[in-house]
Amino acid sequence: MEVTSVNNRFLEVRCRLPRRLNGLEPRIQQAIQGRVARGHVEVRLEERNQDGPRALRVDVELARQYVQALQTLQAELGLPGEVRLEMLVGQREVLAIAEAEDSLENLWAGVEPSLTAALDALLEMRAREGVALTAALLRDLGEVEAGLARILARAPEVVALHRERLRERVAALLEGRLPDPERLEQEVALLADRSDVTEECDRLKSHLLQFQQALGVAGPQGRRLDFLLQEMNREVNTIGSKAADAGVAQEVVSLKTALERLREQVQNLE
Repeated sequence: MEVTSVNNRFLEVRCRLPRRLNGLEPRIQQAIQGRVARGHVEVRLEERNQDGPRALRVDVELARQYVQALQTLQAELGLPGEVRLEMLVGQREVLAIAEAEDSLENLWAGVEPSLTAALDALLEMRAREGVALTAALLRDLGEVEAGLARILARAPEVVALHRERLRERVAALLEGRLPDPERLEQEVALLADRSDVTEECDRLKSHLLQFQQALGVAGPQGRRLDFLLQEMNREVNTIGSKAADAGVAQEVVSLKTALERLREQVQNLE
């Protein structure tokens, strides 16, 4: 019995069984579904030393039909020769090994312990890989948090720069004839606030906290983490478009690189 798994968005189970054990496939799938939530799982089962009597079965009626068919073909095409024994023994099902019949319950009783042992070994390996993967995810998460902190530190300066640039543009357009100063300040403040990314940074910070908490929760978390990463990417894209600042743009590129690494690794989590 061999059970292997690779990452997959959902749970997919594929069985490669000897013909006489095909009836066990639903039970095998159910057993795996009870212990695995996500991944492409493949089960390979091979009978190396089959117990029980085996005998050679001869299908005389089928052989007779082959002879008749060959004789008909010979007569229709005017072919020479005669139908010989060696022409029949190679035909499928004329000679076959008759394997011992057994109930599904007896077959399952023999297969289940091997499946359980293989699943135990698989899940133990997955758990060890999960510990290493979590450490890698936390490192990338720390990089995102550090980049976010730098953006938050620069955010007030970015807003102030936008205000000053807007004042200069208005003054240039009006050729130095400034309108009502109070009204101008209101309009400039309104336009400058559109470059304020504090709200997006707060949401991104919340997503990071939820991501970190999910890594410490037992049970399948892969889909939830995948969703959180989609939300993080959305906030980072908005930050880049709103800030319109070279320093923030550089941080956004670093954040997106770290988030892409997180996204790739999360695909390996159940």
